[in-house]
Amino acid sequence: MNGLRSLLPNAWYVAIREYRGRASSRSFVIGTIILAAIAFAAAEAPVILDSLVSSSQTKLAIVVEPAAANMPADARALLNAGLNGSDASTSSPSYVITWLGPDGAAAAERELKSGTYSALLTIDRVKGGSSATPDLTFTMRTDMPSDGREVQSLKAALQSVVIEDRLAPKGSSLAQVTAGYEFDVRPVNPGSSGTNSIGQEISSSLLSTGLIVLIFMAIITYGTWVAMSVAEEKGSRVMELMLNAATPLQMLAGKVIGNGAAGLTQYGVILAAGIAGVLSQDRVRSLLGTSSSNAVGFGGLTPGVVAGFVILFVLGFTFYSLLYAALGSLVSRQEDVQSATSPLMMLIMVGYFLSIFGLQAINETWVRIASFIPFFSPYLMLARIAVGEVAPWEVGLAVLVLVVSIGFALVLAARIYSAGVLLYGQRVGLREVLKAARVAR
Repeated sequence: MNGLRSLLPNAWYVAIREYRGRASSRSFVIGTIILAAIAFAAAEAPVILDSLVSSSQTKLAIVVEPAAANMPADARALLNAGLNGSDASTSSPSYVITWLGPDGAAAAERELKSGTYSALLTIDRVKGGSSATPDLTFTMRTDMPSDGREVQSLKAALQSVVIEDRLAPKGSSLAQVTAGYEFDVRPVNPGSSGTNSIGQEISSSLLSTGLIVLIFMAIITYGTWVAMSVAEEKGSRVMELMLNAATPLQMLAGKVIGNGAAGLTQYGVILAAGIAGVLSQDRVRSLLGTSSSNAVGFGGLTPGVVAGFVILFVLGFTFYSLLYAALGSLVSRQEDVQSATSPLMMLIMVGYFLSIFGLQAINETWVRIASFIPFFSPYLMLARIAVGEVAPWEVGLAVLVLVVSIGFALVLAARIYSAGVLLYGQRVGLREVLKAARVAR
């Protein structure tokens, strides 16, 4: 309580000044609007792409010669299902098939040349041979690439028709040959990934990757804001005047809180725009006339994941922002901030890549150990929470270690910050940093 009282009210005044100065700047407002628009557009992108793909149809004319007229009754349904998949029963399939008899071949040829059809397929049977029912043969006329997606998809779909045609004389069918059988998966541990579907695992992986990127970008962007703010005041000698009215600890806390609040405001607007885009997908999809089969959901975004993200986001940002402020106080020009904070940037990058690699080996021992290290826990512990491979006590321990580390970082950063005002025009190095921390009062 006494520590909190020692920070107020000066830290609050500094925080308000930092927040207002940052949030009212033209670059902040314009940047927020642009990023929010990008987030909204990114949320709508799958709907628009789905509409464009759905509106792109391949029109195919199929002429069945008399020799192939005895094809199995379900050959047409097999070919349609093979080409259109789950879209076979929709009003806008990827392939529009027109079946014709021999008398329609001439008209189909003319329409092929005029561009009405993308391809003309003729189905016949091989002449001669010892087999009682010769194999089907296919001749295709098209200007589409022979190794393109459309032609290759048609070849794959026709394979099912050929197999069905060969099985029919023997009294069997493709459906009978490919009929399912009993196969029961029973996990060893109820909470293992074996109880999940591949869709759930992909959703969790994408979700955890997205949350990790959010923390990564926030730490780098808003941590740099803190360092730039410190360097700006130091270069203009404002810091020396402010130190007469507030302690280094109060100034440091105020800058981290003010810039952090501005960053959270911007992130909140961006996330709100993205969520609004996702929630409006159905309305946009209905305006474009497409189905909702590819709707984007929030699979795996449970209250526990949201709570873990918020806690680790705030603590991780606070921890790194204190270090950013300390390193920013060691330079006198904003142009030198990048070089002064480059070691910290490397550490952040290591944590980010460890978390990305850790998603592929979430149960490995090194991932568990690294998730308790404060430099990496905002990423790795979040990854473990997102995929459901962590016990509650582990989350509590990681948060406790991170809170204690913030206390140490605050003390160290305050000492460097108070001595940093004396370092004008000097080359920043490890020796200068250690000396500043040692001689600070």
